[in-house]
Amino acid sequence: MDQSRSKKAIRQEIIKRRAALDPLEREQNSFAAARRLLSWSKYQEAKTVLLFAGVRSEIDTRFLAQESLRLGKCVAMPRCVPKSRELLLLEIESWEDLKPGFYGLLEPGPEEPCILPTAVDLIVSPGVAFSPSGYRIGYGGGYYDRLIAQLPGVLTVGLAFQLQVVASLPRDMYDMPVDFLVTEEDLVDCRAVREKKGDVN
Repeated sequence: MDQSRSKKAIRQEIIKRRAALDPLEREQNSFAAARRLLSWSKYQEAKTVLLFAGVRSEIDTRFLAQESLRLGKCVAMPRCVPKSRELLLLEIESWEDLKPGFYGLLEPGPEEPCILPTAVDLIVSPGVAFSPSGYRIGYGGGYYDRLIAQLPGVLTVGLAFQLQVVASLPRDMYDMPVDFLVTEEDLVDCRAVREKKGDVN
């Protein structure tokens, strides 16, 4: 099986497992993961954060966004630009600023204030699957890989359910790993894992 097919198979398997999660357990695990992230010193220090709006069976990030706003953080959310496969970063003042957009994702409207990527202190990245090394499989568009590659000095954190974490993942030369991984069960320093393994996924 080549890497492309392998990624597709893993993506399908994890989405199936995630969709089978009991709604109450999804809510509880989302809250637990958000609390773990919010209590982390590096997140507390960040003034401008890029979050994402979980939809369908993804981790629910509404509490995380609302609490971040309550704490006085500048919260940016991504808006997809399909033509260039890039993300526009737009500031929100409330969850209600998000509307269904590209592929049913919740996105800020184009009228919301733009934030320069270089103004972001911390990126919270979605993903279908993550490895402890920080490598991720998304939905295949490469939006976050491009963004992370442009911002080598910005701290990146994957946020997911523990069931989305797998021991290893196939990867390509353009795949960008996150620095940390947060789930309802753990906070992993992926940089230390990569260093220990000699960057072997």
